[in-house]
Amino acid sequence: MSDDQVIDIREKKDRSPNFPFISLPKAVSRAEAINTAHRREAARLSSVGTTWNYGAKSSGLLQTVAALKQFGLLEDMGSGDDRKVMLTDLARRILLDTRPGAKEQALKEAARRPRLIAEYLSRWVPDRPSDSHCISELHLDRGFTSDAARSFLRVFDETVSFANLAEDDGAGDSAVPHVASSEEEISTSPPESRQLVVAAAAPAPVALPVDAERPFAQRYKVTVEGDQLTISAVLRSPAEVDRIIRILEANKALLEEDLIG
Repeated sequence: MSDDQVIDIREKKDRSPNFPFISLPKAVSRAEAINTAHRREAARLSSVGTTWNYGAKSSGLLQTVAALKQFGLLEDMGSGDDRKVMLTDLARRILLDTRPGAKEQALKEAARRPRLIAEYLSRWVPDRPSDSHCISELHLDRGFTSDAARSFLRVFDETVSFANLAEDDGAGDSAVPHVASSEEEISTSPPESRQLVVAAAAPAPVALPVDAERPFAQRYKVTVEGDQLTISAVLRSPAEVDRIIRILEANKALLEEDLIG
């Protein structure tokens, strides 16, 4: 089992969709237990397992560690029996920062860290389709098994609710910080230039059917393949253009891993 193991279901393409084993509220609870037991000290996995009531080499321990890493709450060092983990600054802001709005901002940042959650946040919030629609989409379009699709949907819903992300309309200023690059032009240039930059950097968009009755959340699609972001949308008003611009700005976080890799 790898150090970064999470629920990993084979996708139709070469990549498998990864998502956290537990939702953000459960991850924060696990981080709080580490803070109580170990404070700022790095702790061996066996010691963390004892804190969480897991065996030193159990799959639950490794999956939980991986989930906290995906949310940006945990960092590790070393390997094998010498591997240690400790809380990140983001985790400590969530647990200890009492300044007005600080914890809420940190929670939103953590919720957007996992790539799949960030992607579907831009598509499903605030108008998430029905459970059956979402499960079918994950199963047929992304290669999830039905069980994994239901698990992801549960993790997604609990995370969005806990971080109050529905209030942000799927985008906003609290997106995960990203590494500066030429992609910065997307957020600093006029709306027309933003669309042109994305079109030039991404593959040809996937055609979407035009349906005047479909809600906005079902009329656009954002995908990331390697260092390319593709967005396809059917827009009906200037206000929806503005929403797409905000979604693009939020989704720059999806490229963070590839930019620094």
